[in-house]
Amino acid sequence: SKQEQETIKLLVSEIAGCDYCVAAHTMLGKMTGLSRDAMKQIRKFEPTGDAKRDALVRFVRLLQQTSGTILQSEFDAIKAAGYTDQQIVEISLAIAVTTFTNVFNRINDTTVDFPAAD
Repeated sequence: SKQEQETIKLLVSEIAGCDYCVAAHTMLGKMTGLSRDAMKQIRKFEPTGDAKRDALVRFVRLLQQTSGTILQSEFDAIKAAGYTDQQIVEISLAIAVTTFTNVFNRINDTTVDFPAAD
């Protein structure tokens, strides 16, 4: 879903420390219906009260921390949360694309032209 995509992009951008992308994905997250509180919780790695979203946050954070080398139990956990093999491929693609934009914006020191995330 659009909310899941923005959850991934916001989280990856937070981990990378890309202020531009955090601001952009906070604004885009709002447009998908993610609440301000949920986005703050995502950025702080805190539970949002949505079990599937929280499983996604845990999985994405784990992938970022391990460069994708995870235990079978972690793979099983994301599947148990309701994600399909195709969605796991899409999660991986979203991480890769967001990582690219984070690096690009950090190299260029892109001016944040979105409202800053709080």
